[in-house]
Amino acid sequence: MSKQALLIIADGMGDNPIPDLNGLTPLEYALTPNLTALAKQGLFGNVHPVQPGVPVGTDVGHLAIFGYDPYDVYTGRGPIEAYGAGIELLPTDIAFRGNFATVDDEFTVLDRRAGRINTGTHELAEALDGIVLSNGTKVIVRPLSAHRVAVVLRGENLSEHVSTTDPGTAKEGETVQKSIALNEESDAIHTADAINELTEKMFSVLSLHPVNAERSLQGMPPANMILLRGIGREIQAPKITTTLGIRGACIAGDRTVLGIARMAGFDVYHRDSFTAGHDTDFIAKADLAIEQLKSGYDWVVLHIKSPDLAGHDCQPMIKVSSAIKLDMMLGHILRHIDLNECFVGYTSDHSTPCMRRDHSGDPVPTFFAGGNVRSLPLENFGEKYVTHGSLNNLTARDFFRIQMDHLGVVAKLGA
Repeated sequence: MSKQALLIIADGMGDNPIPDLNGLTPLEYALTPNLTALAKQGLFGNVHPVQPGVPVGTDVGHLAIFGYDPYDVYTGRGPIEAYGAGIELLPTDIAFRGNFATVDDEFTVLDRRAGRINTGTHELAEALDGIVLSNGTKVIVRPLSAHRVAVVLRGENLSEHVSTTDPGTAKEGETVQKSIALNEESDAIHTADAINELTEKMFSVLSLHPVNAERSLQGMPPANMILLRGIGREIQAPKITTTLGIRGACIAGDRTVLGIARMAGFDVYHRDSFTAGHDTDFIAKADLAIEQLKSGYDWVVLHIKSPDLAGHDCQPMIKVSSAIKLDMMLGHILRHIDLNECFVGYTSDHSTPCMRRDHSGDPVPTFFAGGNVRSLPLENFGEKYVTHGSLNNLTARDFFRIQMDHLGVVAKLGA
């Protein structure tokens, strides 16, 4: 295989028209000369993450981007977060994704993200890690990026058929949910009891932790609870790198993405400056991508999380800023690679419209350029500008296959 490819993923960048942006989306509003110039040299269009009109999570969206059928392999967000945290799951484990959150004494949720806490989480997780519940279940807790955390229950007779404790996105004012068994099996009842006991223990331990005492002194919300969701067991799926015979590298600050990449057989790269936030080091990520391409990786995936955060927080101008920084990052990369030897793609895992503050089922602007890839005229890059492109109405898995075909690793169907 002589050619390489770089894929840039702008998490949650897709959006809808915003009145304060003159009826444009953040991507349409932003000045993005490099994205536009590159899209003009290749295939482009609005691509559906999984299928039209179906909102997906970051986990499902990225599974599809990496070539998996989420309907076949997805068992929950929790296992993916566990992979991202470096936890080796056992078949009997159940895993959760969690948020450090702020609750009052009645367990009313005051802030689902504890002020988007980004310091002290290692100490808080360590205080909970290793707790043994009354039924003998061991608790494994690992910090992820910012407020996110992976929680695994390890023991006998555990079931994933239980409800979780997070009341949901933008549900401040509601209480932490009691876990209940979703069937009458004793394992489910046993597991729900364990989760509810863990909820009580987390509040007791975290409320007294020095990190939260200091946060309260500084007027910041204490991270005195972990809200659990995304329950699931170990994902069993073939490694994409083995299936296709490629070497893959993934550069990201978001542990969910790193977990999926690791599951897919990729070498993963993370640095402290890759924060999965607005302050992530765009140019350091670009330099590392250039380095990995020069070292011989066939497919390098570079992930940026900040647009998704801006969408959830309804900050359209921050999203515009993310698009501009991403475009500058792309310009830096283009000065160091040969488009005749390395294809460049761009996509998102889903749309996160600012006015909605959550993921939507809208398709996402996407392109694939370089070499002799087919091209069409293009005025600008953004949702409304790419509607005449050849990638329209395809899915992320279709886009994955197109990239792999250009790398020459897709087997011919038929004689």
